[in-house]
Amino acid sequence: MLIYLNGAFVQEEDAKVSVFDHGLLYGDGVFEGIRAYNGHVFRLQEHIDRMWDSAKTIDLQIPISKKDMTEVILETLRKNDLKDAYIRPIITRGSVTWGLTRINAVPPPPLS
Repeated sequence: MLIYLNGAFVQEEDAKVSVFDHGLLYGDGVFEGIRAYNGHVFRLQEHIDRMWDSAKTIDLQIPISKKDMTEVILETLRKNDLKDAYIRPIITRGSVTWGLTRINAVPPPPLS
């Protein structure tokens, strides 16, 4: 299965997240649980809007536009030939040095 990670599609076994990622260490991030049924993503725009609203609430910058995120989700389904799926976009601040403040966060590489 192909996974979209930090701007690239990678094989499932190559999809790695640092143990120092703020999302893993502190639960600092946003996610959505989205379903696709028979090739149609259920309320995709509403999910995308909610993810952006959640990110704004915790002052998390999303390094991709809503339009591009929508296309990435659809492309992930196409590349994996999925018609029925559970989609789980997750956005964190990236790897960190020690400490709770986001000042220490090192963002993931820019998306291409």
